[in-house]
Amino acid sequence: MIRPILCLLAIGTATPAITAEEADPNRLDWLTGCWQSEDGVTREIWSGSEDGYYFGYNVVLKDGHAVFFEQMRINPAPLPVFNAYPAGNGPFPFAATTLSETSITFANPDHDFPQKIKYWREEDVLRATISRMDGSSPGEFRFIPCAAD
Repeated sequence: MIRPILCLLAIGTATPAITAEEADPNRLDWLTGCWQSEDGVTREIWSGSEDGYYFGYNVVLKDGHAVFFEQMRINPAPLPVFNAYPAGNGPFPFAATTLSETSITFANPDHDFPQKIKYWREEDVLRATISRMDGSSPGEFRFIPCAAD
């Protein structure tokens, strides 16, 4: 428990002050919806709550069967915290380091991989990257809207 708090404090000192407008609990609503890779292999679904929590899951399919799943939760705060539960393990917290109207970057330098997670919108497309803190070993994802089952 102490490590996430220290991480938040360290990141908070390197991040510009959050204004009341940025503290809107629903400021990540652009993330919500059903998203899938163009080949339909990966699907990520996000929903929001009135109090600023966001809940998501990601599933990777092979021959119609799930070969990987991850649950995710973003806690509201002046700076949101992304919590990953890959294959049901976790949580692994990643504190927000940058935030705009259509993008957010989270980081956890103590995590093995990924250490940095970025989401952003490009019109009707949801983009994401994962990498090490220095940007090496990047994984890039492009999601288009889908219909939730």
